[in-house]
Amino acid sequence: MREPSDLMVILDSDSESLKVLREVADRLGCEHLETDPAAMDEVLGVRHPTIAVLPVDRIDARGMAALDALAHHESRPAMLLIGAISPRVLAGVKRAASSRGLTIIGVSPRPLQAIAVEKLLAPHLSVLPPIHRQEIEQAIIEHELTLLFLPKLAISSGPVRIQGVEALVRWQHPRRGLLEPAHFLRAVEEHHLMSQLTDFVMTESIRQGALWRARGLSLEIVVNMSTELVRDRAFPERLASLLEEYDFPTQLLTLDVTESGSVADRDLLLDVFTRLRMLGVSLSLDNFGTGLSSLTEIYRIPFCEVKVDHSLIADSPREREARIVVQSIVNLAHTLQLVVCAEGVETSQMYEFVRSAGFDTAQGRFFSEPVEGADIERIVQAWPTSGPAATGSWRPAKSAEFDAATTILRALRVPPAEGKVTP
Repeated sequence: MREPSDLMVILDSDSESLKVLREVADRLGCEHLETDPAAMDEVLGVRHPTIAVLPVDRIDARGMAALDALAHHESRPAMLLIGAISPRVLAGVKRAASSRGLTIIGVSPRPLQAIAVEKLLAPHLSVLPPIHRQEIEQAIIEHELTLLFLPKLAISSGPVRIQGVEALVRWQHPRRGLLEPAHFLRAVEEHHLMSQLTDFVMTESIRQGALWRARGLSLEIVVNMSTELVRDRAFPERLASLLEEYDFPTQLLTLDVTESGSVADRDLLLDVFTRLRMLGVSLSLDNFGTGLSSLTEIYRIPFCEVKVDHSLIADSPREREARIVVQSIVNLAHTLQLVVCAEGVETSQMYEFVRSAGFDTAQGRFFSEPVEGADIERIVQAWPTSGPAATGSWRPAKSAEFDAATTILRALRVPPAEGKVTP
């Protein structure tokens, strides 16, 4: 069985088609990235897609350049063509792909039908068998779970610097190989073990943060807060004991709360969040802009930060409407004196946009892959003082520090199977 490292790169901007493709990818447990054909070379520098979706009804010189980029990439992803064009033009596209060594798995006309698209994609993706409760319990007891850390950068003023890290859980399964959360979180939820998983992530994150502090490195630690903890009045007290045990400052801990997690009983929700804020812990509204509750939650709950969802960030460089929405979110958040973070920054186009839009912080593979705790120390120590460095097309003025940081980042690059999906 292949490792579940599937990534689907989508090079289409049609909103209805994107909706269907996102739905199918999520159902199959496949990570997906939406990008512009012009940014393909940059994206492929840090990602290894299994599937590439290319619109044939809008193919132009940039589309052909995307074919060339995919053909020269070591993963040689299979191609799903979408749209309706004449048989002669379609035959030409197929010949062009075939001559470049690319495999076309099918053509799906618009409007896309989720069932039909899923049937085309499923044979080429790693669909895993169900995970049993005993496997998850064993993973927690036998220490099969591990954490990686994704750097979070301050970008609003002065030299770009690493401000903190987000903790990302992975499961080194004895038979299935390395699993991303997309392949086991649903099972964790179905077996009602999310609290145990979150307790592990919380404890290990704070323990790692304390180790960094002992070595003179103070970093913000970001941990995702499960819906079970949102409903648990006793959680703030347990967290306070944990922070005291490791002598970790409360102001260095940020809890990410998804919109789906913030729609519980309002009184209970406000009580738990208020206790956490009184403790000194920061609260961040994650995936902002993708749900219906955002505008009410942003001023009713004592959040410190909003994180704009990666899908909006990905759309912004190529869609005027997305840019307007994102800029409005940034302006609103700043008016409410909230920090604004951009999630999933993958390319220089995305970075240039979020910086011009006034984001305070950003994270994504454009800056760094998720890495182990010990490697974070080396990255921070080598980070150039004169400007930023990254694994992608990030290029500051040349300096000795930059050369050292770039070498380290490339050496520490984690395989795509360990990409970002968080609990």
